[in-house]
Amino acid sequence: MGCAHVDRIGKVKSAFSFVLVFFCLLSSSQALAAPADIGGLTVTLPDAGWRKAGKGDLFMLQKDFPETDDDKRGSALIQITKPLSSPRASLLAGMKTFVATLPDMAKEDILIKHYGITINGHDIRVEERCCINQKNVSISQIVVGIASDKRQVVLLNLNGDRSESAEADFEALVRSVKLDPSDKDFDLVPAGGDGGLDGVFTHLDTGVRPNVFGGVDFYSDSEITMFDPRGLFGTELPKDGRSMAEHCKEDPADCGLYKLTGGGFFSSAGSIEMRSVTSAYGTIETETKPFSKKGDDLVIDEDDHRAVPPFKDGATLDGEWVSTFASSGMTATSSGSVASSHTLTLHSNGTFERTGWSGASMTNEIAGSRSGVTTSGNRPGASGRYTLSGYRLDLTDASGKTESLSIFEPDKASDGLLVINGSNYLKDDGQ
Repeated sequence: MGCAHVDRIGKVKSAFSFVLVFFCLLSSSQALAAPADIGGLTVTLPDAGWRKAGKGDLFMLQKDFPETDDDKRGSALIQITKPLSSPRASLLAGMKTFVATLPDMAKEDILIKHYGITINGHDIRVEERCCINQKNVSISQIVVGIASDKRQVVLLNLNGDRSESAEADFEALVRSVKLDPSDKDFDLVPAGGDGGLDGVFTHLDTGVRPNVFGGVDFYSDSEITMFDPRGLFGTELPKDGRSMAEHCKEDPADCGLYKLTGGGFFSSAGSIEMRSVTSAYGTIETETKPFSKKGDDLVIDEDDHRAVPPFKDGATLDGEWVSTFASSGMTATSSGSVASSHTLTLHSNGTFERTGWSGASMTNEIAGSRSGVTTSGNRPGASGRYTLSGYRLDLTDASGKTESLSIFEPDKASDGLLVINGSNYLKDDGQ
């Protein structure tokens, strides 16, 4: 059982079903229809343009894509069978059975994996493997398994270039699965006893990590955690004026739920239980860490998390801030580097200027033949007016277009470092 889709560069994506298979290779994001009942399993299927296909025990939906200037004609297919009566402990075995339908895929290492529970308390595992080639066909695979005490389903999606835009649709399908009649919709709803903190806190994380060129990069990230007093927390600041609840509904992998235990906020020592959404598939992992309060700041798992006050409405800054990035490395047959710099100038009269540049180079040596490429470019300059409010920076250019960015000052009483949309901007001391 399976289907295939051919894109403009000749790759084929195919899938095989065992218990429940979503073969979701869409060319654009789709709206979601009303929930469908399939053998006692409830799932929300993609809407618009889909037709029922096939006969027999499998429930199938198909959508055809016409040929365009950029893409050849293709199709997408969803296959669904009834859930399997099987205990939680057999979930891993069931997933291995799926992977084994492509024997070469079973030999591949798991590149991305998420283990945890769903919002309904079911076990969930996500495994992504890449890539195998069969008769010049490149195949990559995502397998998702969900199991309750008595039943389980497995969802399979095989990715390719054209399917990348459909990842959000597949993730939404997985989050919509209701394995048992009592299951609720995916939503981060605080329970009784959750909450107790309010504000934004930052923690400095530094270290080294490998890069795509075979070298290592030093990093220094001002990580943030935003706590809502009702029990939500987020690791990204909401953008475009959204509330935390709205942000977490649209980007659940940035969020989670928390509860103070064993003493709590007003005690010198206690613990914090953090139930984090670790993927857009709705996998939830729970960690309990030591917690205490130190003045306005927090100490979580022995790491200092400093309180970050919001900007007052109408506040202004004065200076030039620069964000730079560089990465390089080499292997026995190749070398490469990339660099970029972005400058943001803010004036006390509420005006701004923006400039930037980027460049990259790469060389490869194969069979004594050397090839290389170098490219660079400047970002078009922009200017206009800005406004600061809370943790939000609005830049309105001369044409009237407004871009909303997140912003905070990680160092108390100092604008020497601004974190804008997650990037570090250092103030130029020459200003």
